Amino acid sequence: MLRKILFKTKYFLIVVLVGVLVLTLFPTILDGGSAEQVQSFVTRFYVQCLGRQPDTEGLNEWVGRLLNGSKTGADVAEGFVFSEEFTGRNHSNETFVTILYRAFFDREPDAGGYKAWLERLAGGMSRKSVLVGFLKSQEFAGLCNSYGIVPYAGAPTYTASTYSGYSSSGADGFQAGRKVNFIIWGDDSASDRPGGRVSGRTDINIFVHLNLDTHKAYLVTIPRDTWFGGRKINGYHASGGNAGAVSAFERFTGTKIDFYVVTDFDGFKPLIDYFGGVDTTVEENIADGFSGCYLTPGMHHINGTQALALSRARHGRSLYGGGAYARERQSAMLLADCLLQKRSIVNSGNLSNFLNTIGQYVWTNISLSQAVQILPAVLSMSREDITITTFNSWPQWFGKSSAVGYNEAEKNQFFRDILNQ
Repeated sequence: MLRKILFKTKYFLIVVLVGVLVLTLFPTILDGGSAEQVQSFVTRFYVQCLGRQPDTEGLNEWVGRLLNGSKTGADVAEGFVFSEEFTGRNHSNETFVTILYRAFFDREPDAGGYKAWLERLAGGMSRKSVLVGFLKSQEFAGLCNSYGIVPYAGAPTYTASTYSGYSSSGADGFQAGRKVNFIIWGDDSASDRPGGRVSGRTDINIFVHLNLDTHKAYLVTIPRDTWFGGRKINGYHASGGNAGAVSAFERFTGTKIDFYVVTDFDGFKPLIDYFGGVDTTVEENIADGFSGCYLTPGMHHINGTQALALSRARHGRSLYGGGAYARERQSAMLLADCLLQKRSIVNSGNLSNFLNTIGQYVWTNISLSQAVQILPAVLSMSREDITITTFNSWPQWFGKSSAVGYNEAEKNQFFRDILNQ
């Protein structure tokens, strides 16, 4: 059963337009690089285990050893858990186990596992033995591999089947051969917001499945408040950066994600204007004083200011369930419009300027070889080749947290069906 679900999309157009244009026209080689990934991996242990940001000397030491292969992910984990700074805090068993879940599994403890580890500790098992259990787990191996790090000496080679059971030949540079999965994020950070433009929450999450043989694309919206692993799914990026968030979304969707595209609030309106605006259809009268959107039914050519207002307009909406449901649908329609209209914006004469402009707004780990393979399929698409959908879900309280719930088995089957397309 499929139905559209509300999630707040204040700045949906940022990621939609940038993601589509980067991936469709000429995806740049704005690769985060292994050094950036390794740095994020080490930083998460400083934050989760020590409760602080890394010192430069310590960070550089760990990153250097991981990059040259003299240390593994397990070495880093042991180094933090057995450090004087960590052991000196004399954490209770409950806190100790909780920290391990957060640092090594990137999630809150599940009730069954949490209880089992506490019972073992109470029965005399040492904390070192507990740590080994976490370090040799498949879940920790998946976390390490998402950062491009060897989990431990002698660890088995990682494959996509770790997550979904879908084997991959990787013949075309993608985890599933001629089928490509990527994630588009709209980060809530900005230069004038607390924390600046680093590791904010992903308030926009769009999983994209693209079949290079059938030239069909499936866009799955994942509500920002979706409850996963004991927290809202939009928080994984804030705590684990790009690699940590990729790992979380892989576990949620049950498949390997080939690459990501992420952007933030800055530069939305001038970017839309740089593209020359976009033509989009409005299906109902919109008069929303909150967003400043005033459009009548029909086709409109909108500039950056109007696009931002349209993407936020939810008051007085009636179609597609009204409110934010209508706003989400409108934004998805705009995505398809951009995909089909802006494919000829780049040419040999303006390529350098285009890439310089895009580079101010987008971070991605896509490679040039991947982009070359994707381009023919995307260029041949029509509007009928793009399906916008989502899994069945609903507002639900989890303790004191108001979030989005779903049926786990139903959600898993939904993504299996998508991946078989």
